[in-house]
Formats: sequence, structure tokens, C-alpha cells
Amino acid sequence: MHDTLTIGVPLVAILAGILLNRAEVRELRAEMLRRFDSIDARFNTIDAELRFFHGVTGKLEGRVEALEKRER
Repeated sequence: MHDTLTIGVPLVAILAGILLNRAEVRELRAEMLRRFDSIDARFNTIDAELRFFHGVTGKLEGRVEALEKRER
């Protein structure tokens, strides 16, 4: 009985700690993935806005070149 208490109680405590830590690690990983998804969505929005901006500036450059050709 003495050996069971000497080995069993610390072993149960260690195993419980491992299980609790695993749950915390899973929660941390899930939170990190949510944040990465949020950042990815922001980058996608910025990318779309930049593509639109470059499209508009390209059209404006073309119009300016056409006007310059008219003046010559």
C-alpha cells in the first residue's frame, strides 16, 4: 500500500498536469489559427484594394498619354 501511494499519487498528478496542458495547448493553437485567419483576411482585403488602385492608375496613365498625344 505504501508503494502504491508513493508512486501512484505523483503519477496521477503528473498525468493530470499533462492532460490540462494539452487542453491549454489546443486552445492556444485554436486562438492562433483564428488570429492568423483574421490577418489573412485583412491581407486579402488590402491585396484587392491595391489591385483596384493599380487598375485605376493604369487607366489614368493611359488617358494622360492619350491627352499628351493629342497636344502634340
